[in-house]
Formats: sequence, C-alpha cells, structure tokens
Amino acid sequence: MLTQRFSLGMQLVLGLLPVCYGAAVVAALPNTWQSALGIVLAMLVVLVVCGSLGYPPQTVWPVFSAAFLALACTAVLIQGAFDDLPLTRQPSELIAMYLVALLYLGWGIGATWKAYSAFA
Repeated sequence: MLTQRFSLGMQLVLGLLPVCYGAAVVAALPNTWQSALGIVLAMLVVLVVCGSLGYPPQTVWPVFSAAFLALACTAVLIQGAFDDLPLTRQPSELIAMYLVALLYLGWGIGATWKAYSAFA
C-alpha cells in the first residue's frame, strides 16, 4: 500500500515537471493570454477525449503533461519567440522539449497498455 502511494506521488511529481516548464514558457510569450487560452481549450479537449474513453487518471496524467508541453513549445514555434525560452534561448531547446514530450507520451501509452493488459 505504501509503495503504491509512493508510486502515485512520484508520478504526480514527475508529471508536474513538464507542466511547470510549459507554464514558464507560456508566461514568457509576448501575447500570453491568447496562447494560454488556446492551450487551455486544447487541454480540455484532451481531457474530455481521455475521459470519454474511460482511461484511468494514472495513465492520463503523463499524456496530459506531454500534451501541455508540446502545445507550449508549439506556441513558441508559431510566434517565433525563441528569445523568451527560459533555459538556452535557442531553437534547439524546443527540439529537446519535444523529445521530452514524446517520452512522457510513451510513458502514458505504456501505463495505459499495462493497466488494460491487467484486465485481459
């Protein structure tokens, strides 16, 4: 029981890392409110789709984090605001963050696969 709580806590903390980075990126953009509104609407669509498919929240969380990070990086890419990136201010930072988002997406797919294969 304790290890399951620890695992859920670690998943929550690890899932917050890309969300915090994405929030810092969105906050630094020139037109923050438009970007934030677009990302929030897209995240609501992701949440509704995952909820309607009946996925458990533990498997949705990494996908949610990955989608938020990818949308935040896409907002920077669309606006060309590379000088507003928090770490290196280089376009290669976006490539690295897209790769991180893909890793989180893979984590979510793997967790979903594991959750549903336990029922089969």
